[in-house]
Amino acid sequence: MTSCTVYHLDGERTLRGGERQLLYLAAALERRGHRNVVVCRKGSLLDAEASRLGLKTAHLPFLTEWDPLSAMMLRIMAGRSVNPVVHSHTAHTAALAALACGRAIPRVAHRRVDFELHGAASRSMKYDQAGAVVAVSQAVKGVLTGCGMEAARIAVVPDAVPFGRQECAWAGLAGHGLSPATPESRASERSRIAAKFGVEPESPWVGNLAALVPHKDHDTLVAAAYIAARKRPDLRFLIAGDGPLAESLTGQIERMDLRGKVRLLGRVEDGPAFLRSLDVLAHSSWGEGMGSVLLEASACRIPIAATTAGGIPELVEDGRTGLLVPPRDPEALAGAVLRLVGDRGLAAALATAASARVPQFSMTAMAEKMEAIYGRIAR
Repeated sequence: MTSCTVYHLDGERTLRGGERQLLYLAAALERRGHRNVVVCRKGSLLDAEASRLGLKTAHLPFLTEWDPLSAMMLRIMAGRSVNPVVHSHTAHTAALAALACGRAIPRVAHRRVDFELHGAASRSMKYDQAGAVVAVSQAVKGVLTGCGMEAARIAVVPDAVPFGRQECAWAGLAGHGLSPATPESRASERSRIAAKFGVEPESPWVGNLAALVPHKDHDTLVAAAYIAARKRPDLRFLIAGDGPLAESLTGQIERMDLRGKVRLLGRVEDGPAFLRSLDVLAHSSWGEGMGSVLLEASACRIPIAATTAGGIPELVEDGRTGLLVPPRDPEALAGAVLRLVGDRGLAAALATAASARVPQFSMTAMAEKMEAIYGRIAR
């Protein structure tokens, strides 16, 4: 298709899964001859990471969801470009894009969560009037159609993971990137974490890498840790990520007398290195658009125990590429973790099968699908 200028909108202050996916897409599109502008908050973590990757950035105030000032600035910015496409990566920026673009500038609205839409008027402006709507999974598409959207208007484009050395370089991943650990690199990372957080390096490590927000359901994970630890006192649960629930989780850990068995690590700078240090990844969400961290764990060949929430079963096949349990069921999650820790042959077989699926979720594959969508809506 003819090259275009893509304005990627994300007003979040954090750098989580959605922001990573935005950067993966922009980096891959750059290599396909398109100009990309990451439109974000000045001084945000996304702003810093986009700049580190050599991507062009622009800034808006993002005062409110329906901010007329930001919309006017965006309209002027995009209107000066050749073949502009405005791509909103969050629900709030879908509103902003709707105000800015109207029918004059092509726009894409990306939906990454499996929450229901509320408000017919808001839904109509954000999504129904967009040139294209993209869902990260069939599960998210199902939620959107259940809210009244036409299925034919929704394209499913799964999240991506950097595959191979070239894509890892595009994503700015140093060293081993997203790949299985060497014995030396794994030992080094475990030694570093053990020294910093007082974790026994010889113990089995069960990890979680997710924002500390309600739908990631760390309450269930901590309850599962309590159950699992009664059968395997040597287990250590490491929860990496930041968010508003850190204080309440700390209190839960103390009330359940899990100090020393469950540790909150906060935001980790090198997610892949953390994943490679684990024996099992336990993903406890009750709501999940897709769960890109599961792709990352698969690329690192880490066994997965996860829930069946949202789009997770589209990534993890129970009994073949991981173990799946119902959401909000700590006993089932504890059982899956114990099974993987106790049967290393099964764990290795599942992780190997999962890693074989990773190439179909490459950055290039995602960019090709998005490029086709841009081509359909661009004027």
